[in-house]
Amino acid sequence: MKQSLIYIISIIFLISCEAKQNNNGQSFKSEQKDASIDAELQRLGLPQKLDFLIDNLVLSDNMILTLSTDTTIYNASLLNNYDNGKLYTTSRSKAVNLGVYGADLNYLIHFGQSQFSIKYMVVSKQLADQIGVAMAFDQETMDEYQSNVENKDSLINIIFVAYDNVKKMLKSEDQFLLSTLVIVGSWIENMYITTELLPYFKSRQAKAKLATKIIQQHEYLQKVIELLTNLNEGDNIFVNEILQDLKKIDAIYVSFGDKLLVEDDIKLLNAQIEEMRAKIIKVQ
Repeated sequence: MKQSLIYIISIIFLISCEAKQNNNGQSFKSEQKDASIDAELQRLGLPQKLDFLIDNLVLSDNMILTLSTDTTIYNASLLNNYDNGKLYTTSRSKAVNLGVYGADLNYLIHFGQSQFSIKYMVVSKQLADQIGVAMAFDQETMDEYQSNVENKDSLINIIFVAYDNVKKMLKSEDQFLLSTLVIVGSWIENMYITTELLPYFKSRQAKAKLATKIIQQHEYLQKVIELLTNLNEGDNIFVNEILQDLKKIDAIYVSFGDKLLVEDDIKLLNAQIEEMRAKIIKVQ
């Protein structure tokens, strides 16, 4: 079954079998495959909340799929430069930008820019490796990807198989936070690209449907804020700023009420999303 690329990029933080690094560079040994999830995380329902976010991230992914039916609106300048990948220094900034690059991969593949997408797959692998996440991207997989760059469905399947090969599960508190940050990065990048490109989309009917889908993303945003709030201990400036910026986007959604979005509303939402996205991808 074909899977959403963004879904796959997100679940890598749930299926790691290698040691990972914390911000201080300390190594954590992986848990056994049958290790139980921390009781406190279970009590708060965090596994279910994270599963919901992963399962439904495909909805923002699909907005890019709809936009890609008009390939004339493709804009390469919307991508986060793949050279930035080597400049992110903390596990949290690497995690959120792994999500951004996953969304960029999705954008490139759907818009028929598969030859260029290999650079984004490579930087995604590098970021994941740096924070100790097993990617299962061996040379054979990379070669297979390159030989199928003209086939969108094949690219999606190749990546899915690569991640599916990683069998052991690791769900710790810090891993949940990193997973959520990957989702934040993917969601923000999808929303950024969608709100940037929507004004240039030619089909009025499709525009109206996309505007409705954008409104529907408000509930998803609230779920992200809820989970990130549960996981945030309040002492990390990076995570605190992400929460504050997500809440600013939420406030704009609330101001819309139940009305149908018009172009000025999309621009208002885009401006706040763009501001947050600029902070996320900024290199030190």
